[in-house]
Amino acid sequence: MSGRVTGIWRHPIKSHGREALERVTLSAGQTLPWDRVWAIAHENSDADGSQWLPCAHFSRVSKAPQLMAVTATLDEATETI
Repeated sequence: MSGRVTGIWRHPIKSHGREALERVTLSAGQTLPWDRVWAIAHENSDADGSQWLPCAHFSRVSKAPQLMAVTATLDEATETI
C-alpha cells in the first residue's frame, strides 16, 4: 500500500480554524508539532490552566461550526498566533 500526502494542516487552537503547512518534521510516537496546543475556555468553564479538562469546558466547532472559518498563523519562534 502506498499513499501521497497532498496537504498538511494543523490546528494551533483546538477546534478554531486551521493553518496550512508546507513542511513539518515528525517524530515517531509524537503528535504533530504545535497542533492543538491552545484552547479557548467558554464563559461557563472553570478552566484556569492548572489541570487537564475535557473538551466540554472549551469552545469548539461541534457547537459553533463557523469557528472553522478562522485561519491561524503560528510563529513558532515567539510561540504566538
